[in-house]
Amino acid sequence: MANEPVSPSQTDAWKSALASRRTQVADTEALPAALVSPLDRDVSRRNFIRASFWGGLGVTLLGSVGLLLDFLYPRNVRGFGGPVPAGNVADYVKGADPVPNSEGQFWMANLDPAESRLGGTGGADGLLALWRKCPHLGCTVPWRSTFSYEGDSEGWYRCPCHGSTYTKSGVRVFGPAPRSMDTMAIEIDSAGNITVQTGAITPGGPDNPERAVPV
Repeated sequence: MANEPVSPSQTDAWKSALASRRTQVADTEALPAALVSPLDRDVSRRNFIRASFWGGLGVTLLGSVGLLLDFLYPRNVRGFGGPVPAGNVADYVKGADPVPNSEGQFWMANLDPAESRLGGTGGADGLLALWRKCPHLGCTVPWRSTFSYEGDSEGWYRCPCHGSTYTKSGVRVFGPAPRSMDTMAIEIDSAGNITVQTGAITPGGPDNPERAVPV
């Protein structure tokens, strides 16, 4: 039987089977190179999540900083810390009691140089805006038109907290305050309208009377 001749049909079937086997082996060997292991996929996923987290955090922080800067940027500041209208020069009688301005937190007085008493103007002539905050601990200092200090005529600034006492021009004469009342810059236009720059504050001193703006 071993010497029986091989028919052509058997030869063709054998060649076809051999070719099919080679193709299957080649395809099987090529598959592993195209596959991605579960570990590689997990690492890629973690890297993506990590990058997304830090990217989102960075955008959030930048947005927060931008909002903060936008909030802090001054725009048309009104009220205390900015320009405050204070009426007209005609509203202030020379030598009269100081007039309070609640919006600007100051006292406005039209000082008369003829007021020579101890608690008077110290020779000042014109408008003077005094910050009502006591330089000692920040208490609001009222004008007390009926208060008399050391027998002098009535009319002084007197701090209710610790008794610091000031003349009409804000010069300290008594108390724990480290200096005289602070002054604010005054601007007067051609029509006599007054604007007080409450953000332009000068520490008080014995030269307060010299800071009065002539009217």
